[in-house]
Amino acid sequence: MTPTSSALENTIASTKLTLTQEQINQYHENGYLIVPNVFDAEELAPLVTACEENPELWSVESTYQMSNGQLNRIMYYSKLSDSLLGVFPRIARVVDSVEALLGDECYHYHSKLVRKEAYNKGNVDWHQGYGTWYHQGCLFPTQITCAIAVTENTKENGCMQVIKKSHEMGRLNHLRIGDTDGADPEIVEQALKKLELVDCEMNAGDILFFHANMLHASTPNYTDRIRAILHCTYNTKLGEPYKEEWQQHHGYQPLQKLPDSTIKDGNYNGILNEQDFYQTENEEDKGTGLIFRGFETAQ
Repeated sequence: MTPTSSALENTIASTKLTLTQEQINQYHENGYLIVPNVFDAEELAPLVTACEENPELWSVESTYQMSNGQLNRIMYYSKLSDSLLGVFPRIARVVDSVEALLGDECYHYHSKLVRKEAYNKGNVDWHQGYGTWYHQGCLFPTQITCAIAVTENTKENGCMQVIKKSHEMGRLNHLRIGDTDGADPEIVEQALKKLELVDCEMNAGDILFFHANMLHASTPNYTDRIRAILHCTYNTKLGEPYKEEWQQHHGYQPLQKLPDSTIKDGNYNGILNEQDFYQTENEEDKGTGLIFRGFETAQ
């Protein structure tokens, strides 16, 4: 029996994951933190299967071109329903960790599921989340992204990369690169001469937390298996966008945490609710929805 939304909201959240002060300090010093084994194989299995076999999931993906001319696929949502994808961002062990890193209450800004298909040659150029969110009306870089490795993430299959301590550089100018926005290549080149590039290899179930101003990217997938990662981005009330168009989708709403046991208990209704996702956009209709408009605001 699947739960109703009200049933989920009436649960009392509890968590088994508590970040240490050392981990919190590491995040603030380096701009990112990898925490292993946050989710296990049983919790991830339905989402892994959907990424590999579910055409319904693929139908809500948008495609966009990167600097190397290759295409990537992405699906965005900010509304949290009682589907599995609506439950993941509300799990207490994730939300509590984000709030420990922020030192403040957080709310869900948006999430995106990124499937890098087998032998997909698409890269993701260096960029900052706040390079876009500032232009959406977020006056402060109070956002944190929690990147959940749905499958194993390796250098061979295009794991995320970060430039350690680059969050200390502040918000950088972003330019049009392919269909999307990327940090000024000249500045990135100089940053790479002074700071360390880190390949964020993760096992399935590990989480990468990273700062809004962290420069991050990824390389192509050279393997015969997909690489999937779920990005859940959180914000504070201080950082919510003031621009009306973006407030509608990214404005503050109290976040109802869910118990850590929610997924294993089966307290979700299907993998996704198509109505939760932003309008899909591809080559013939890009700019008609929020995804490409979000890219364009930063340019």
